[in-house]
Parts: sequence; C-alpha cells; structure tokens
Amino acid sequence: MPLIELKHLTKTFKGKTQTVDALRDINLQIEQGDIYGIIGMSGAGKSTLVRCINFLERPTSGSVVIDGKDLAALTPKELRQLRQQVAMIFQHFNLLQQRDVRGNIAFAMEIAGMKRADIDRRIDELLEIVGLTDRQHNYPSQLSGGQQQRVAIARALSTNPKIILCDEATSALDPTTTTSILNLLREINRKLGITIVIITHEMSVVESICTHVAIIDDGQLAESGTVESVFSQPKTRAARKLIFRKSGADSGILGERLIRIVFEGNASSEPIIADLVMECRVSVNIMYADTRDVGGKAFGQMVLQLPEDKLQQEKIIFYLQSRKLRVEEVDANAH
Repeated sequence: MPLIELKHLTKTFKGKTQTVDALRDINLQIEQGDIYGIIGMSGAGKSTLVRCINFLERPTSGSVVIDGKDLAALTPKELRQLRQQVAMIFQHFNLLQQRDVRGNIAFAMEIAGMKRADIDRRIDELLEIVGLTDRQHNYPSQLSGGQQQRVAIARALSTNPKIILCDEATSALDPTTTTSILNLLREINRKLGITIVIITHEMSVVESICTHVAIIDDGQLAESGTVESVFSQPKTRAARKLIFRKSGADSGILGERLIRIVFEGNASSEPIIADLVMECRVSVNIMYADTRDVGGKAFGQMVLQLPEDKLQQEKIIFYLQSRKLRVEEVDANAH
C-alpha cells in the first residue's frame, strides 16, 4: 500500500468574479522511502498540491490517503495527530526570530507536550544530524540562509515524522548551499527512512536527489514515473519543456527537423557528432547538449538540427541508431 495516495484530487478556488481550477483530477502514489519530486512552472499548481497533501488546503473533491487513513474522514484531533507525522519545510524557513536555534527546534515538541528533559535530549541529537551544534545559541538573524534551513529541517525532524514535505526549500539559496541542503535531505532519507516530497521548479533539484517525479502542468498531472524514465523518455510537451528549458534553442529553428539523441554511461564521453560528420560527410547543428547524473547514472542528450536534404536526414538517423543510441523526433515548438 502506498504511503501517500491522491485519488482524483481537485481543488477549485471561487472568487467574486471568477473560478480557478488550481488542480484537476490528480492521481498519484508515493511509496515509503521515496524522494519524490513534484515539478512544474510557476503557477502550475504544485504548491497547492503540497498543501492539499497535509490538508492545509482541503480538496474540493477527491481524496488524500496517508498511511491508510483518508484525511477527510479524520476528526480535527486525529488530523492534528497525523500532521505530527507529516512535517513541512518552507522556502523562507519560517523561523521564530525571538528564539535561538534550540528554541526554534523545541517549538513543535513543546506544542506536542513533551517533557523538557526529552526535548533537550532530542535537540542535542538533531543538532548533530544537521551540523549546527556550534550554532545552537545563535538567533536566526545571526545565521546564513543555509544554516536557517538546517534549523528548519531539525525542527521538522523533531516529532519523528514519516514524511517531510519541502515546498521550494532551496529556492532562496545559492547553488553551493542548495547542494549541501540536498545532500542533508538525502542522508536523512537514507539513514532514517523518511519519505521526502520535494516541490520545485528546478529540474536540477529533481535530477540531483529524487527517485521519482511528477510533472504538474496547468493544474493537471502531465507525467509521472522514475526520474530516469521521465528524463530519458519524456512523453509530454510539459516534460520536454522542462528538460530542454536551458537550451536557448527557440530562435531560428521553427519548421526545421530536429532530433534528440539520448545516451548513457560511457557513450556520453565518446565523440559521436565528430564521428558522424566525418563518416557520413554531413553537417548538423547542435542546438542543445548536456550530460547529467540521474540516479547515479550518467545520462547525456543532444538536440540536433538536421540538414534540409531528406536523404541526408535518414543517413544521419541510421548512423546514430547503428551506434545504439536512442533517436527521437523533437517538435520545434516543444522548447
């Protein structure tokens, strides 16, 4: 049984003059131990989705089932108890400025009614986990952004949750600090077995840490699966748009034939295009290329603009396929 299951989830916001369907018929399963990325462009509905998972936003229709419990069927007391198992980390940390690091970490445990000695012991454990023992008496204003997010992570861990929801938790951080926070979350997942759901608009975050991904586009689930499968074989325009986002390949290609080649492992370091040009005596234009580490494997991709001559096009495709590369047609407008 999935740890988190969303069934036909819909969320509609009604205003005085208009109605907005923020989410439409979302069906999703997240297993125990997953690091699950939910990604989409700004305004796609992903933050509304994460708020529906813990019922900070009550869905208009459909259901949210966590650990076998339908949240809509719970009493207010039962819902509060369940939320102790579903911690949340935010983009802007949401720390209490008048409390030091220890005081911020203690907050959720105090609300839960834990004894002071148990709270202090747990704080010591959590400071060790997040690497802030030497900063325990500092206030938020004395900490860097990365250190503040570590405090927020420690606070989230304080009630021993089964699930951590991260809503754009690295968006306010620089790239180096983002990497350190993602490494910390990966360690927490590995050592403590906590399921982590990451809401983000950054494909690099998903590639770096996630095992699975769901792509939200205009309030709908466009595509979901393992990060490896979605990255290497995107089936929808929304997925391709995110994967090709950094290409800058919009200008001058409309109406031209484009192909995408995908390779993994040792093939990513071979001079494939140079060999192609020499052996087939054709020219191609590399519109976009990159190599990424996805789930511990090296994946590469290129988007090539082919010559107008149809015979040369087929010659190129045949050559690439003979090199055991996957070749896909690319819609020029998918960028």
